[in-house]
Amino acid sequence: MQYQIYFRISRGGIGIPYELAKTEFLAVFARFGLKIKRELWARRRMWLELYLLPDKVASIASDLGYTEAILHQRPEPYCGESLSPVERGRWHVGWIRQRERKVYQTEVYVQDAALLLAAAPDRRVFQVEHNGEKRSAFGHHAHRAMSTLDARFLFNIARPKSSDAILDPFGGFGGLVFEARRRGLLIVVSDIDVSLSPGLSMLASGTYFAADARSLPLPADSFDLIITEPPFRTSYRQAVMDSLAEVHRVLKPEGRMILLIAMDMREGIQASLEQAGAHVELIGVIPRGGGLKCPVLEITFPK
Repeated sequence: MQYQIYFRISRGGIGIPYELAKTEFLAVFARFGLKIKRELWARRRMWLELYLLPDKVASIASDLGYTEAILHQRPEPYCGESLSPVERGRWHVGWIRQRERKVYQTEVYVQDAALLLAAAPDRRVFQVEHNGEKRSAFGHHAHRAMSTLDARFLFNIARPKSSDAILDPFGGFGGLVFEARRRGLLIVVSDIDVSLSPGLSMLASGTYFAADARSLPLPADSFDLIITEPPFRTSYRQAVMDSLAEVHRVLKPEGRMILLIAMDMREGIQASLEQAGAHVELIGVIPRGGGLKCPVLEITFPK
């Protein structure tokens, strides 16, 4: 079946590279069998054949972060008749003309902008402890919260199974925990900052604990998947580097890590993990405010 894909142009005023959105889409849909027919990267659009019915496509697409809409296309020969498509912002539905044929377009999936806005870090209340009192904070203003769309991207790259034991050892304001909960996945989360305990305890009820990632109170070979964003600040860099061996210790031999890091952390982290026998693959680079570039690494430990 033929589909037209519209990738998001930006989130939070920051552009989303075409290749990054395409990488996420393929991570989710390539296993079902698809063939890319045409791409317009400047307009964030792609045409493809996908061997799934529209209702199945819509169900799977609901977890995508960087895809704005998916349209089903039914082409027929064009015989010169008048066409009156209906505009829906960036796309049209109904009969449209494409070269020497007409195409009937229907919306299979359109991202729910209102739900995304409600789940944004600056709209999500998070409880912190300050001087012995609980206070409400917003992750966006505290610079510790992950974009909802970026969290979706990381989970889509990770491809977790419902049975996977998942760990986030740098919980922060719980962006990854929030996404795991939305998907119905169980995630264990920790953070060294005890001021975050009220909020993380609420998000990860029964699976949160305060701990230094360099010394996790967990048995070896416990987790199938680790998805995390270590802190970027220079003052934390050495602690992050020192935590890699411990995070590896609690990962099962066949397990995987998905790390979102600052660009200037990549060389050191990659060298350290490869020295431990890991295969490190660069999945993509997420742009952040202030020109920050954040690589996403997938780490496996071949037998």
